[in-house]
Amino acid sequence: MNLLMIGVTSKKMQLQKKILIKGLTDSYKAVKEGPFYLVVPALIDLLFLFIFFIGYNFFLSSIMDRIISLLMLTGKAFQGLTQNEISLNILSNQQQMNSLIINIGFWIFGLVVLSYLLYCIFQGASWFIAHKIFKIKTKPVDYIKRFFAVNFVWYVMVVIISYFYVKAVIYTQVLRIPSNLGIINIFSVILLIVICYFAFISYVLIKKHGFIDSIKKSFSLGIKEFPTIASMYVLFILGFIIIDFILRLLFMININLMIIVGIILIFPVIAYMRLAIISVIESLVKTK
Repeated sequence: MNLLMIGVTSKKMQLQKKILIKGLTDSYKAVKEGPFYLVVPALIDLLFLFIFFIGYNFFLSSIMDRIISLLMLTGKAFQGLTQNEISLNILSNQQQMNSLIINIGFWIFGLVVLSYLLYCIFQGASWFIAHKIFKIKTKPVDYIKRFFAVNFVWYVMVVIISYFYVKAVIYTQVLRIPSNLGIINIFSVILLIVICYFAFISYVLIKKHGFIDSIKKSFSLGIKEFPTIASMYVLFILGFIIIDFILRLLFMININLMIIVGIILIFPVIAYMRLAIISVIESLVKTK
């Protein structure tokens, strides 16, 4: 019985290894035959980052201006006053404080919405183009719609994680109140990795399934085929670690050279990563 179980396990491991190698090699062959599927998504990713950081800096500067105004207002309200005087001063400035808090919330909400829209539009286009190499039959508009839908679930999770992280940072760094920032930081990173793990799987599944089924199946497939999918992710993480090491060396030589080489290396690798994820996930689905 034990020998039978060992044999079944060995065959399964060989199949997983075969699927992983096939996914990586098929993606490489596809890139050689059609560089379009590597170059265009890489350019879209670069454009996405450029536009995102313009919007991010605009919203962040507006948020910080209002936070500074709020801190200055509360600082003036508390400085050199007794407890009773502080209470009276807060009441007199309450309307102005509430207005600033609402304003900050408005700008934060704008940044959240902008990030979601830009990510879904640009990354949805990149993932759709990556699918084209595997003869996707879904129309671009339908795929982008599903991309928006499935990402709403993942994005809500990211926003919730970000809320608790930012709250802990404000308590620790701004208000100087003890908080579990270290623990929250670790858990935030772990949860973001888990979300990315399942989200990338769902991006492959939405071309055939609705967004709810895609999410359900991404959890099912991601858990059952964890060794294969996780191994693929680990390989890409190691690739990015190597790139990071190269860029650190180039930084000591010339920062402009580092930026140019970084763009040349990072964005094509991300584009290739999409192709490999699609190939591996589709192969795993076919084995079911």
